[in-house]
Amino acid sequence: MENWKQKFDQDTLDRGKSNYLNQRVVDLTETSGGYESAVLGRTRITVSAIIRGGRLGRMKCGCPAAKGGRNCEHMAALLYAIEARTRAKAQGITEAELLEKEQKAEAELREKEERQRAEEQRLKRERQAARLRRQQEAKLTPEERQRLKEEREAEKKRRAEELKAVAEQEKKKQKQARLQKEKEAEQARLEKEKEAREALRQQEEREARRLAREQRKAEMARKKEEQKRLAEEARRQETEKRLAEEARRQKLREQKAEEARLRAEKRKKEQEEARRNAEKRRKEEEMRRQKEAKRREEEQRRQEEEKQKALEAKKRAEEKRRKEEEEKQKAEEARRQQQERRKAEFSLLGDSWEAESESAEAEQENKNIERLERYKYFKGTLIKHSIKIPADVMAKGEKLYAQGDIEMKDILTGFDQYSEDIRGQIDVVGRSGNMEFPVRIIFSRTNVTYTECRCPQCIREFYSSWDIEKTKCPYKAGTLKLLEDYLDTHSFGDATDSYGKALLKLYQEKRSNLAIADTEDKKESLRLVPRLTRKDGKLSVAFKIGEKKLFIVKKLDDFCENVKNSATATYGSNTQINHNLDHFTESGKGWIRFINRIVREEEEFLQRLQESNRYDYYGSRKTTVGGALNLFGWRLDEFYNQMADEAVEFEDKDGWEKRKEILTRAERNPNVSMRISEEKVGSGRVFHGIRVDGGLPELYMGTDTGYYIGDGQLCRVEKDFQEKIEPLSRLTSDEGFSFHVGRNHMAEFYYRILPQLEEIVDIEETEPEKFRSYLPPEVRFVFYLDAADQNVTCQVSAKYGGREFSALDVLSKQDHGGIEALRDVSREEEILFHVMQWFPRIDWEREELHCGGDEELVYQVMESGTEKLMELGEVRCTKSFLNHHVVRRMKVSVGVSVSSGLLDLSITTEDIPQAELLDILASYRAKKKYYRLKDGSFMNLDDSSLQMLSEMMDAMHLKPKEFVKGKMHLPMYRTLYLDKMLEENDSVYSKRDSHFRKVVKGFKTVKDADFEEPESLSRIMRKYQKNGFKWLRTLEAWQFGGILADDMGLGKTLQVIAVLLAAKQEGKEGTSLVVAPASLIFNWGEEFERFAPELRVSLITGNQEERQNIIASYQEVDVLVTSYDLLKRDILFYEEKQFLYQIIDEAQYIKNHTTAAAKAVKVIHSQTRYALTGTPIENRLSELWSIFDYLMPGFLYGYDVFKREMESPIVKSSDEAAMTRLQKMAGPFILRRLKGDVLKDLPEKLEEHRYVRFGSTQQKLYDGQVLHMKETLAQQNEAEFNKNKLLILAELTRLRQICCDPSLCFENYKGEAAKLEACLQLIQSAIDGGHRMLVFSQFTSMLEILQDKLSGLNIAYYTITGSTSKEKRLQMVKEFNEGEVPVFLISLKAGGVGLNLTGADVVIHYDPWWNLAVQNQATDRAHRIGQTKKVTVYKLIAKGTIEEKIQKLQEKKKDLAEQVIGGEAAQLGSLGREEIMELLGV
Repeated sequence: MENWKQKFDQDTLDRGKSNYLNQRVVDLTETSGGYESAVLGRTRITVSAIIRGGRLGRMKCGCPAAKGGRNCEHMAALLYAIEARTRAKAQGITEAELLEKEQKAEAELREKEERQRAEEQRLKRERQAARLRRQQEAKLTPEERQRLKEEREAEKKRRAEELKAVAEQEKKKQKQARLQKEKEAEQARLEKEKEAREALRQQEEREARRLAREQRKAEMARKKEEQKRLAEEARRQETEKRLAEEARRQKLREQKAEEARLRAEKRKKEQEEARRNAEKRRKEEEMRRQKEAKRREEEQRRQEEEKQKALEAKKRAEEKRRKEEEEKQKAEEARRQQQERRKAEFSLLGDSWEAESESAEAEQENKNIERLERYKYFKGTLIKHSIKIPADVMAKGEKLYAQGDIEMKDILTGFDQYSEDIRGQIDVVGRSGNMEFPVRIIFSRTNVTYTECRCPQCIREFYSSWDIEKTKCPYKAGTLKLLEDYLDTHSFGDATDSYGKALLKLYQEKRSNLAIADTEDKKESLRLVPRLTRKDGKLSVAFKIGEKKLFIVKKLDDFCENVKNSATATYGSNTQINHNLDHFTESGKGWIRFINRIVREEEEFLQRLQESNRYDYYGSRKTTVGGALNLFGWRLDEFYNQMADEAVEFEDKDGWEKRKEILTRAERNPNVSMRISEEKVGSGRVFHGIRVDGGLPELYMGTDTGYYIGDGQLCRVEKDFQEKIEPLSRLTSDEGFSFHVGRNHMAEFYYRILPQLEEIVDIEETEPEKFRSYLPPEVRFVFYLDAADQNVTCQVSAKYGGREFSALDVLSKQDHGGIEALRDVSREEEILFHVMQWFPRIDWEREELHCGGDEELVYQVMESGTEKLMELGEVRCTKSFLNHHVVRRMKVSVGVSVSSGLLDLSITTEDIPQAELLDILASYRAKKKYYRLKDGSFMNLDDSSLQMLSEMMDAMHLKPKEFVKGKMHLPMYRTLYLDKMLEENDSVYSKRDSHFRKVVKGFKTVKDADFEEPESLSRIMRKYQKNGFKWLRTLEAWQFGGILADDMGLGKTLQVIAVLLAAKQEGKEGTSLVVAPASLIFNWGEEFERFAPELRVSLITGNQEERQNIIASYQEVDVLVTSYDLLKRDILFYEEKQFLYQIIDEAQYIKNHTTAAAKAVKVIHSQTRYALTGTPIENRLSELWSIFDYLMPGFLYGYDVFKREMESPIVKSSDEAAMTRLQKMAGPFILRRLKGDVLKDLPEKLEEHRYVRFGSTQQKLYDGQVLHMKETLAQQNEAEFNKNKLLILAELTRLRQICCDPSLCFENYKGEAAKLEACLQLIQSAIDGGHRMLVFSQFTSMLEILQDKLSGLNIAYYTITGSTSKEKRLQMVKEFNEGEVPVFLISLKAGGVGLNLTGADVVIHYDPWWNLAVQNQATDRAHRIGQTKKVTVYKLIAKGTIEEKIQKLQEKKKDLAEQVIGGEAAQLGSLGREEIMELLGV
């Protein structure tokens, strides 16, 4: 678009540029011929410009100036905007960025012009001043001139200095401006890069989501693609037709406009042209004569070439037909030779699927085949003559067809989108010189219904190209000739209508789904009466209530609430009915349960709907269930079951008149009738297929079966009936069903579908013999199996009477009806689908499938594939195949004995060389399904004995060579684990000696063990405690250690004291050591004094010297009791000291095996070790390892091995095998009983979450902290997060403190604290109800705030924190249990263990802790033996905060310990960056 500015004057250009730079040009869009936009001013003016080939054409504008014929400022503004868009595209920037650059340039240009004008004004003033000075100097004396000269020199020098200073200042200012500009440019560049990176990241995320969605949709879309193709093609054709029509009309408009312009220009030039034309005509006449002569010569030469070309094309066609005939004869000869070879080489495996047929039957079958092959539905000749074509045009078209200038691209059948009539469609490619174009013809059985051609002639004659009554297009004529020839030689289409095809497809899809499934590893007077209604084809039920007179229940949700509350409600005008459940009849109670379940479902749905529309005005309105319930799915099943022998009122509102009757229930199938008659097409002389009509009652779907209403009964149909009738029911309307099946699809209908329907449908055929005379034989399959060169092959043959075809044809001959009409293509495809599960490779030359040398596929064929093939057809195989068909299984024997305190283990196998056993185990561990022995046979590795051997190697850490060598020696603590493995594997023969069996029997019969508890404790101990005593003694007898993991408050201390007392009474010598938390030292002392005063017990307390003296004289006492902290400090004093028993209480204190406390307890010398804990796993599986490392070092291997083989697989991958292995190993050495299981007299414990919501001030503080943390985490990568993790966790703690009370974080905070107010209200309410309570918080500063508030309310309380001494604790616990003080404030960590506070019956957890087990321990201070009241536990949670996330995290991960030991400790693990982000809602 060059030199466009020359068409405007400068003033107009300036105003147009100003409009553009001031962004008044809006809505700039490209049109088919140029551009269009709007220019804003006092009014909005529309302006457009036509631009072709970079040249500016006609412009239009709605302003008054343009209407006068002038080019206006709005046109200039548009052209500036167009030019800017072009430059922006060339520079790769946006138009906004270019506009910004041009605005800056324009501003700089204006500034420069202002400076020039100022300089010119200054120079003008100086020249005027100089002229005045010269005039004045002429009047001066010489002395005055000299003085004036000196003054000028001084003035000049002064001005020079000023100019120099100004220049330096200007230079400095320019430098600063340049630096500032560079800084701004750098900032803009960085901001642009940041925006680009963000845009790229967002684009990548969108692309990833898009790809994921596309992958999910691709599979479903692929399955539906074929079904939709014809409909989409028709729509596409309609769209193309419409677009072509629009394009043609647009082109005509443009042509008319161009012609009008040309005529106008022509009229202007006619006079000039008239003068030149005379001379020109003379010259042209001469040239025309010369060209005419040349043309005649070329025309003669061209005709000769076309004649030669036609002869060559005819010769090629004859040669092609000859080759096809030869290939057909060769194929027939090859097929004959192949059949002879198969008869000679293949023998029958199993029974033959072919019955001996009489010769007459075979002859009839061949006739049926030949008749089907001759059958033609579409009449090609009638179709060709249905459109008028001049003879010369037809001849030219046939010539184009013969020359190969018309080539078929596709031919298919479908249905008219409006009339549903059967249609055919042929698409061809026409050629004219180097140009190719499409031609399409759509036809009915005898007529052309649509044509479309894009040849040059049809494009010129646009309207006539759509005419279906006549045409002069040779390409359409040639296409019709091609279609006539094709229909004469191919069996294409039949009379199957859309409903028939739909039914065939539904059954075919059903068979396909089954095929896919086969390939995969497989006063009671109050009545409640229902009333059933049918309306709009749907069933619903309403209810009436009453004793004699019945009333309609209008709101079923209110009714359910009344029943729940045993409320009284008014029905009618004044009838009062009480809804106590006991007042209803048994039938009414059943209906109430039915209603309740549906109402809950409806209410949950309505609640979710309201939540999704919470910001929608209309969505916030209250909705109710109403008085009727829709019946479908499980509801209908349950309604039918609830009816039992009860009769139900039914009202049908779907007919012309409402109908009422009484229904009972029944279970029977409906009588379904089907009539098969001939489908008449045209004159009816030719048999085109069948018509199927019938009736089926409307079915209502339950979960697995259907229901219908008939003869006064609600009937349930059999599941098998439902499955078979379901495709047919989809086509059924009120008038019944009706569809057509054409001749080409009759075989599929009669052989595949009708046999299923015969069992459930009464079928009437008007002419059965005639119909069956048109049926080809039913397909039978023969599979020829051979084996050679480590590969297995399979030839699949489809036999139709005496004719046999390769099933692979359905894959190779799909184009243009290449498959014979008699063949059941869908059935052959189905069989190939099955076979190719084992034989996925294809050898097209040999027409066979094979395994491709894949050993695993060969194994699958041998192991199960052959049997599956025999179910599908007849199997014939060679001797080579039979020699490979061997699969073996492994037999294993295990021997176990005890010698010198160790287990001796031996493994033997039958028929398997020891050298190959290692390879077999390696293959099994690599998860292979088989192993191929050196003799060529296969071994099935899906064997429980191999699983046991592999598990044994892993668990015992046996090296492979040792494992197969002979006897192996194992520690005795593997006895129970090994016995468990042998018990679970019956297929493995095992021999166990008497010592081994004695150990196992001892642990299996602990309750019957001979260990007697001390007589002084027998009446005190409960039965489960006595069993725990015997279990501990059994561990001791076999020199094992164990964990007593009873629930908190079940008396673990008493059971251990019983063991120590029994040992003393039996005369065992030695001192025992008890290690417990410091807060429990005196508690142990009191328990010993209470239950075993005869034991001499010394508590290790005091200064270091006093403790050293106690330890030194340890042999003078029976029991020493110390704390973990003191044991660490005094560990040197325990050197060379041997203890009889070592018991660690609250064993979770050594959960971290790297701590000094864990190391200290493990270096003590002791004969028997026990661990007591209610939570052996609080946070990680490594805690369990640490306890067992104390009990029996090496039992769970070293920590690195334990972490690699058990902890990481279980925690990170939820590995069930690793979990099962850990359970088997650790389970016998952990005794876990829960209070709910053994203390049936313990009062109930109720738990309730109390949610609070923040006020505005507290919410702002919380949101600010969350935002701060999100920004911090967003700026950190994983390495930075790990480095600053302590700071992040501190910020999390601050967030939780804001939830408790913002004053914990912010001094002088005067706002509300929602949870504090809720807690104080709860305390006051509990006190008013006569309750006493424990209040736990992890923050001691929060307890101080509660103390101040309770003091202000004159409420008495006790407090225990970490700074409270042991003696003071015991005193306060005793006073609380015996006194009347209502509140006990306790620090969660300090008071969570070792306290008995059964005087309280309410527990309040002020804030949640990460570990649910710690909270449960605290709760059990009140809910334990000795408690006589129901205990209520309140957990205060700030709604929508991190506390709610912590609660959900607890619930999500609390089951790990329960899986291992049957407990309830949570496994939270260390918080990672992603978990913290999740807590913050990122």
